[in-house]
Amino acid sequence: MANKVKKLKKKQPAPLKKETNALGLKPWPDLPQQLIKVISWQYSTLMFDMSYGGVTKSWRSAQTKQCCNPGAITQPWLELHDGNEDTKFKFNISFHQGEWTWGTWYWRRRPWQMPWKYYVGCSNGVLVAKRASSSPPEYYLHFVTIGECYQQLPPWDQRVPFQCAVISSSHKDPDFRNSEMIVLTGISHPAFVYYKQKAGLWGGYEWIKEDGAIAEPHCYDHKSKRNFFMRFTNAIGYKGKFYALSLQGTLAVIEDARITALGTKRAAPTVHSRHFKECLLESDGEILLIFLISTKSVNIVDDVEVFRLDIGTLSWIKLERLGDRTLFLGSDCCMLVSASKMGCRSDYIYFRNHKDEDWCAYDFQKGISQCESDAILPQDLPFRLNDELQSEK
Repeated sequence: MANKVKKLKKKQPAPLKKETNALGLKPWPDLPQQLIKVISWQYSTLMFDMSYGGVTKSWRSAQTKQCCNPGAITQPWLELHDGNEDTKFKFNISFHQGEWTWGTWYWRRRPWQMPWKYYVGCSNGVLVAKRASSSPPEYYLHFVTIGECYQQLPPWDQRVPFQCAVISSSHKDPDFRNSEMIVLTGISHPAFVYYKQKAGLWGGYEWIKEDGAIAEPHCYDHKSKRNFFMRFTNAIGYKGKFYALSLQGTLAVIEDARITALGTKRAAPTVHSRHFKECLLESDGEILLIFLISTKSVNIVDDVEVFRLDIGTLSWIKLERLGDRTLFLGSDCCMLVSASKMGCRSDYIYFRNHKDEDWCAYDFQKGISQCESDAILPQDLPFRLNDELQSEK
């Protein structure tokens, strides 16, 4: 078990800056400042409501192409929009409580000092981070919700892209001890990399490369085999399974490092679009898929769509409301909160306008409007929630 380290006095986090600094770094999490303050104190519960920031895709015409399956209907295909490819995200949040550390081979007491600098991803309450300067790159799992412990991952093959890391279960689930982790690569060989324990009692862990070796159902014509097979770019873990979306919008269920089922319907906006941002998250036992849709410029969002996954049929059902929930979509994360608890408007989706990075609000009835970040949440929210927390003890 981890050794508890004496709590260090920390400085209050600096106000969130919207612009990228001279080193090309953006702050994480990209959320309203009042919400960040609440997360820093109540991370043991709120971190489970956060998820990976998703990917942005662009349509490419296929009018002159033939689909790789004979007799199939020719259709447009999708490609990743690399507008933020070189952007790195730096942690801009302090987690207040007792602090812990965990070593790969042994436990030891030492002053709390995070060895990483860059945010990489978030899955089931666990942060994935990268060391600021190391070769080969060093990746870490930061278990914020279970005592501020962290684990260094095995050396990563620099020839393989690190798209995003996904954990199959949260520690709130009964099967958390049997949870697994995969890293999506965005390429077909390997399609994903499996984090697995070596044989033997003290074998440690290693990366196992896995090829999907399944042809993309929503295929497009490319003579190279590299583009013939499925390439996964987004995923979420839920109750011991991985639900991954391919670049072309095919849903795949991954269990025990194998693809066990495929959805039939393509995950894409129902309205005309040129670009769209795609986010996956879990809330109240539901897997949600959100699209920020751009009809002309990728810098301007013109519409928003939300879908719920029917796990039994692996089909996406469009939602017309969120109920007592409010959704926040930043450039590097997404989060669903209780509207009544946070004191914000229910059935609303707040997101960044890519053009000037101002916050916008989406109302399911009235559409999109501009808003001030200071007006999204009550200014006294962190103090009010802290008083409620103390009264419950």
